[in-house]
Amino acid sequence: MPAIPRRIWPILYTMATVALLPLASHVAAGTDAVLPGSSVKTRIQGMLEEVYASRKPVRFEQIDVDEIVLKHFPKGTGRTAVNEALKASVSSKITKNAADELVVRDDRGRAMLDPDARSIVITFRFDAAGTLTNVKAIYLKSQ
Repeated sequence: MPAIPRRIWPILYTMATVALLPLASHVAAGTDAVLPGSSVKTRIQGMLEEVYASRKPVRFEQIDVDEIVLKHFPKGTGRTAVNEALKASVSSKITKNAADELVVRDDRGRAMLDPDARSIVITFRFDAAGTLTNVKAIYLKSQ
């Protein structure tokens, strides 16, 4: 590995300081401060972590996890809030996006490569006004 010339060191220190400055201001603001845009991501990640931490499905078993999803997305939540939260998740994919229904799948691991591959399939149903009326969520082992 080549050595870094001394004349470049101040530039590297300046770049590192500029890169870490937003994090330092967040820490100085307090421990319970939320970074901009992270509340939506925290909402969906918290829900997914809670489902994956619950009892694991065995073989072809499908576990009903409606209560966990409704805890994070209560009835009456707007469609735009649900869409924003789901788009913030990297692992979740919207498989159906109809006017009255939104189907989302979140996968952990690959079925053939990971012996502990699991998935969550969530169906959100909305009324004509775009508010959440029903949730059906299942937790299953990927085969």
